Amino acid sequence: MQHVMLLILILTSHASVAAIYQWTDEQGITHFSDNESKPESATEIDVKLTPPSIASLIQSRTPAASAANTSNTDMLLIPIGVSINSPIDQQTLRSNSGEITVSATLSATLTYGLNIRLLIDGVIHSEQIDNQFKVRHIPVGTHTLQLQIINNLGKVIASSELITVYLHRFKAN
Repeated sequence: MQHVMLLILILTSHASVAAIYQWTDEQGITHFSDNESKPESATEIDVKLTPPSIASLIQSRTPAASAANTSNTDMLLIPIGVSINSPIDQQTLRSNSGEITVSATLSATLTYGLNIRLLIDGVIHSEQIDNQFKVRHIPVGTHTLQLQIINNLGKVIASSELITVYLHRFKAN
């Protein structure tokens, strides 16, 4: 369909070519114009336009040229996924200092400009490129954890499932 439209555009533009006029002024400079308001010394010149072939138009488009206009978000051709590897959903964690480690598993390598964001109870805790988060001073109780992949503009590209963990302190008998 694109080739047909391109061919129609080329053929119609070829038929609508205006006359081109040439003249030399008093300083010896040669001028070309398609404007009807030309000096009397101007002569119409015969311009033969040959429309390019469709094959030459397709071949002239190189991958390097088309990739030059892409942004960071366009560069992400492989969808990326993230999941929480550790802790697991409904796990009870015991830590007197309130420290937990959250490990992420990614389906692809992070590209430039992407970060992993950790949310605890729906609130952003931190963002980093490392897939392991060391979190300290978490209060005792039930908490939800989620990971997100974000781009350099803060847009969420992927999210893990929401998991629930229970933090308890060690008891001494």
